[in-house]
Amino acid sequence: MMTALSFLSTSCEEKPRLADGKVVYEFLANAKSAEIADYNRARVVFGQDFTINKEKRPIMFEHPNAEVRFNDVAIPQNAVLQFGIAIKPEAWDKAGDGVTFEIAVVDQKSSTIMIFSEYIDPKNTSGDRKWFDRDIDLKDFTGQKISFIFSTTFGPRGNSEYDWAGWSNPRIRLRENVG
Repeated sequence: MMTALSFLSTSCEEKPRLADGKVVYEFLANAKSAEIADYNRARVVFGQDFTINKEKRPIMFEHPNAEVRFNDVAIPQNAVLQFGIAIKPEAWDKAGDGVTFEIAVVDQKSSTIMIFSEYIDPKNTSGDRKWFDRDIDLKDFTGQKISFIFSTTFGPRGNSEYDWAGWSNPRIRLRENVG
């Protein structure tokens, strides 16, 4: 079981995306090296796409409760984790109570640190019927090889029906403008 030691980012507000710098790690391209928790192997799929508001993106599909781990990811200076989250539009008019998306990292000291947590419910909240794009600064992990744990959990009522959750284009980029 993971323990959240500190929160670096729990933003639910839309923020402008950082300028796209050089991509240094693509999580989808490294899917073969990902570890999927044994209890949910059938709930995780790589190689699918979601189209939301006419924008098609490749995703890591993760039906709750699910957990995917990427080990030994080197974090260079000025690194930012970028990704989007959403629930597949075909599920918006079905039963359910949304999904919580979380990312934790395990640093070189074996400490587990929650860096992202966000709940969305496009089934019951029309404003959640979109991509939610996020940028997480990784400066606290510069020079380390860390593990990333992407997880999804049920909504507040514990309903897992049609929780078709996706992480779009998770990747690590370098910030272009550092000042």
